[in-house]
Amino acid sequence: MRSKGNTFIVFIVLVSVTFVTISQTLPPSPLPMNAPATEFSAERAIRHIQVIAKEPHPTGSAANDMVRDYILAELKDLGLETETQRDGDLENILGRMVGTRSSDAVLLTAHLDSVAESPGATDDGSGVAVLLETARALVSDGPLPNTVMFLFTDFEEGGTVGARAFLTHHPWARDVRIVIGFDAGGLSGPGVLSATSAGNGWLIRQAARADPFLTGSSAINALADSGTDFGQAFKPAGFPGYAFDLYWDRRIHTPEDNIENLNPSSIQHQGYHALALARHFGDLGQLTDPREPDAVYFSVLRLFIVTYSSAWAIPLAIVMTVVFCSVLAFGLGRRILTWRGMSYGAFVLLAGLIIAPLPGILLDRSMPGVSFRFIGRALDKPLQVGAVALTSLALIVIWYSLSRKIRGTSIHDLTLGALVPMWAGMAGTSIVFPALSFAFTWPLLFSLLACANWFYRYAQRKDSKTVVAGLLSSGAANTMILGPTILLGLFDQLSLTLLLVGVLCGFLVPQLHLMLGHTMGESEKIQRPKAT
Repeated sequence: MRSKGNTFIVFIVLVSVTFVTISQTLPPSPLPMNAPATEFSAERAIRHIQVIAKEPHPTGSAANDMVRDYILAELKDLGLETETQRDGDLENILGRMVGTRSSDAVLLTAHLDSVAESPGATDDGSGVAVLLETARALVSDGPLPNTVMFLFTDFEEGGTVGARAFLTHHPWARDVRIVIGFDAGGLSGPGVLSATSAGNGWLIRQAARADPFLTGSSAINALADSGTDFGQAFKPAGFPGYAFDLYWDRRIHTPEDNIENLNPSSIQHQGYHALALARHFGDLGQLTDPREPDAVYFSVLRLFIVTYSSAWAIPLAIVMTVVFCSVLAFGLGRRILTWRGMSYGAFVLLAGLIIAPLPGILLDRSMPGVSFRFIGRALDKPLQVGAVALTSLALIVIWYSLSRKIRGTSIHDLTLGALVPMWAGMAGTSIVFPALSFAFTWPLLFSLLACANWFYRYAQRKDSKTVVAGLLSSGAANTMILGPTILLGLFDQLSLTLLLVGVLCGFLVPQLHLMLGHTMGESEKIQRPKAT
């Protein structure tokens, strides 16, 4: 097949898919002040933050008393039943919309205090504002069948003390069936479903049904650092539910967490989650214990959530193994593949996975005292992190370009050779870490289907147009599956996420070589089979 035209086509398609993936992972545009009363408006929510985040307001300070009084007044103005809960210096604020049919409650929670060094506009002024604007939108709709509670905890920054006090001493805690927590580990980015309670199968299905803006994956749930009220208080106490977080731009707990650095789009995204889930669970019927086996799940842009029980991970791995062996047997039988060439392809992939996190590791070494696992926190701005990620990507592409100069191996061998470690990764994660298995299972399937089409047409000496179409479809699908997980994790665990960049490139070996100007019909080391 002609290289120059295919190079242009592959480049344009992959760049377009990457652009769409990034744009669909970014938070949605904020709604204005004059948005319908039943909708969540980031501009209306920001008015609350302008009051809350005028200055630092740690627990016990006069500024925190002002924040507490403001929240209480807002809840009363909305007509909610309100209570305060004092425990030493801290004082929690509670509001409740009593259900028309049930006292079973969905609880939305955020913390009202900040650290002494920060105004806390995002951490967690954004969470407080999300709850207040959500309460206003719900009130405009009228009461729901189930009760909806709003809990504004104090002294979260001191170790989730307010949340623990609520669980231990307040009578309303007995009615809580679902908990939805909002916090911020960064000043920007999409609102990510960062954590759920154990046995989350039912919860994920409900969230996918209720929230069209849901963003997250089971990998993030398993790997994210959830040092929030939900993660440290409600989840250990056995309450089912979710935690939503912001991860980008890690300048929390600094003076720069102020009103000027707010991202209205991030607040809008969090608000969509809060309002959609509050309405869904408020209208769901009796909220019985929802625990089911954990789910493997991932968001595909804003189109849909793929979710299935983790019990399916191993059966799917078996199916993928059968498909992999079938493609391998066909390639070897038709002399399209060679063992030596595939071995080199596997080496090229593994070397690429070593190269991918190098920028993060070097950054870690240059900043003593910064945790390796959470290296992303050392980078305050998305531009910096993007530069590191692009450096990693450039190193991988350079390595793939050099690999064929070092040893003249066919692209067929390089492609299936790269899929051998990917198959091993799929098998291993399916057994010991099913939450991450989707990152190997589904890209492997699309890659193998594309290879099957490619090898068959190569053996039959048929037109290559459908080969390019198949490879483009495979590349687009793999980018849309792995891309959001890479982007969402990027600012929390940079080195791990750069490794996922290497994994994505491993699934795009033929596409990368096409863009590097190589043809897909060449085979330096093998005799092209005769048509049968």
